[in-house]
Amino acid sequence: MRGDPPPWPGSAAFAAATLVSLALAGVVASSPQAPGLPPLLLPTTGLALALWLQGGARLTAALLPGSALVWWLARTPPAVALSEALATAVAAALGAVLLRRQDGTDPRCGSVKAFARLLASGCGAAAGAGALVAATGLLLSGHIVSNAWAQVLLRWWLGSALGILLVTPLVLAWWSALGTRAALRRFPEGVMVLALAALAGQLIFLDWHSPVFSPVANAYWMFLFVTWAGARLGVAGTATLLCTTGLQAWWGAHTNAGFFANDLDASQGFGYWSYMAILSLVGMVLAAYLAELRRQRADLLIAAIAFECQEGLLITDTRGVVLRANQSFLRMSGHTASEVLGKTSHQLCAHPSDAPDPPPPHDDRHLPYLDVQRREWHRRQYGEPYPVWTAITPVTSARGRITHYVVAITDITDLRRQAEQRQEMEQRHRDALVREVHHRIKNNLQGIIGILRGFGQAHPQLDEPITEVVGQVQSISVIHGLQGRARMDQVRLCELTSAVAASIASLWQTPVFVDIPPMWQPCRVHQAEAVPVALMLNELILNAVKHGGRAHRDVLVALRKGDDDSTVRITISNPGQWPREAMAGHTGLELVAALMPRSGAMLTMEQHQERAVACLELHPPVIHAEPTESATA
Repeated sequence: MRGDPPPWPGSAAFAAATLVSLALAGVVASSPQAPGLPPLLLPTTGLALALWLQGGARLTAALLPGSALVWWLARTPPAVALSEALATAVAAALGAVLLRRQDGTDPRCGSVKAFARLLASGCGAAAGAGALVAATGLLLSGHIVSNAWAQVLLRWWLGSALGILLVTPLVLAWWSALGTRAALRRFPEGVMVLALAALAGQLIFLDWHSPVFSPVANAYWMFLFVTWAGARLGVAGTATLLCTTGLQAWWGAHTNAGFFANDLDASQGFGYWSYMAILSLVGMVLAAYLAELRRQRADLLIAAIAFECQEGLLITDTRGVVLRANQSFLRMSGHTASEVLGKTSHQLCAHPSDAPDPPPPHDDRHLPYLDVQRREWHRRQYGEPYPVWTAITPVTSARGRITHYVVAITDITDLRRQAEQRQEMEQRHRDALVREVHHRIKNNLQGIIGILRGFGQAHPQLDEPITEVVGQVQSISVIHGLQGRARMDQVRLCELTSAVAASIASLWQTPVFVDIPPMWQPCRVHQAEAVPVALMLNELILNAVKHGGRAHRDVLVALRKGDDDSTVRITISNPGQWPREAMAGHTGLELVAALMPRSGAMLTMEQHQERAVACLELHPPVIHAEPTESATA
């Protein structure tokens, strides 16, 4: 069962339970009994249920030695003793099973609901089952006649129910309270109340008074002491006072003394039973209610302390209207409580035009039914936007209906700034590493170029093809050289064209003039297309050099805007005529055709009077315009 105290130690618990059962059974056996009827108070049933809940059947077996000794001293017939033992065992077992099946049940009556469950399961079903076993056993053994079966059943039920009502909470409450500071703090007051109540019980129920006190010796005075105990002493103190009063009144009823002197003759003891049942209900309900109220106040105090945490908190209704805001949120936002209360959480967010990131859509009419966490932009009192991490948690009632929302808001300005700085630092490190890699690749390519030139000098007959290969490798080296000076996605087309043209002019000893307008807006070459574009430019410029440009020392490369701002037209012209195969698309530019991107590039060849012109048009996704703020003439 949830919330149970730790199990009792084996040998000490068994001995203590045996002594207590011996004392209770001895008190019941030594009291005057109504002929043929069980007593109106059976405390051993309540003790058996408490022991079963605390330690199981093993600890409940401690009742047998004490009860057996009392039965032997009182010369109880074996059949009657067996019926009583079976009735007690059945009531304790059934009551424990029923109470344990209910989640959150506390038989110590720490709440009104727990006390109600003890009444229904223990005093109702368990006590009734035990009474049925006892009455049937007495009937079968011949100790009662069939006409008395119903009366014995009812009398046993009442006695067992009263025993469970008084003894079960007493044992379990004291076991959990012993050793705690609360019990020690109230102990002197408890002793005083118990002593006064015992004195009043002696005067009221056992006639320890002179005729002067007879008019006022009324049993209803005990409600004052029970109220005192319920309000001040808790469940353990109240149960102790009720057990003391119950034993005094029960002894007075059986000895024809005090307030219930004639109760057995007048109502077969029902007056005593009803009085104790009402007194116990009032006292235990009051003690359970106040104990529950104290826990709720403690929970509210803890919640109030937790509400004023370092994290901003808002409490809203089901429409999202703010009902409460803690001081952390007010300090964070700069708002006052009057500026926040009555508004919706959506109204506290920054305007979309002021937020660096687009905020998620809000709709206060459709708030979440589950926990939601998201990043938002709020605005401070004077309109300054700031990033927050928002967690929205719905609060549901016992029936599952949403009653409120708890909005936890954390200012992540510093976290965002740290994340941006970390990303910037990581980007700088990455760029440095990438540039270093490109520098090393360029140096290695330069080494390959040196090897190829040495091979060409050793084999003059291969000079021209080796020079072409050197030019291609040199174009790739140019790309890595440019990427080594900037980020990989910042290779400009104008710089690439100029570098490739300068490399070919140096390699083939032919002037190549590059015409770029003064107010040119640079374009960047896509990282994946940088090497193919460099090789295509190398082939086209080299083709112009070899077919007329070298002989006339006249190669012109011009960069111009196309039909729109996103298109760049690169024209490469030289003196000469395109052969018919070239105009039909059959030229020696197979490498250019192989490297031509599927989209974003187009090559045309034209004849302008005495000049052969190759026109390469590039547009996205091969290139894209550089942002205006970073453009240079």
